[in-house]
Amino acid sequence: MKKLLFVSVCVALLGLMTTSCSKGCKCKIKTDVTGMAPVFEDENMSSKDCKDMQKQLNDEAGMDMYRCN
Repeated sequence: MKKLLFVSVCVALLGLMTTSCSKGCKCKIKTDVTGMAPVFEDENMSSKDCKDMQKQLNDEAGMDMYRCN
């Protein structure tokens, strides 16, 4: 019973963390696993504009190098 409660709490916390961090746009190099050095960051950007920024950065680099979310 304790394991089920622990797993439920972990899933709930993970859900809260992902929804709170999904606002805005942060672009980073795909190999930057820590995400500590974003190339571009905007707190008020829409999802569509964020995808456009990813396309623009990758076009400038000439390869699929950046990921924005």
